[in-house]
Amino acid sequence: MPDNPTNPSNQPPTLADMSIDLSEFQLMDIGLEEKRRLPKPLADFPETARQVLAVLPAYQDALRLTQAEFDPAAVAEHLALAEELIPYVAWLEKRAEQVRETRLVHLAESYRAVLKLYHRSQAAAEFDPQVGHAFAFLGEYFGVGKKRKEKEE
Repeated sequence: MPDNPTNPSNQPPTLADMSIDLSEFQLMDIGLEEKRRLPKPLADFPETARQVLAVLPAYQDALRLTQAEFDPAAVAEHLALAEELIPYVAWLEKRAEQVRETRLVHLAESYRAVLKLYHRSQAAAEFDPQVGHAFAFLGEYFGVGKKRKEKEE
């Protein structure tokens, strides 16, 4: 994930600043049920697994595990791939957070403007009933209608 050389170093990275190539990984999209069935290793599991791989050769004969039961090369490969994904996970999580927050800001700005319009339409409705009629749905949306309905029940 190289940095974009055109971005000044004092600026936070943007989507264009990173080249994300996940082609070396077989990305998975598993269902909720399958995700629930997976074991949930603790954060320090990779260190424990590496320790197992280091100790295993001395005790492999005593354990009598077949390669199908425990394949040290496969375990090491899975650990390496999981570790290689760490920077991508952190970067993508940060970008997802930025996307959610950016969306929230845009919605909030729109909300603020529509709320101002609603207040203006309420005032204008006293002089022009058609304005009040045209924007009556905003009264229901912003809670005037909801509060009245709750009180009536």
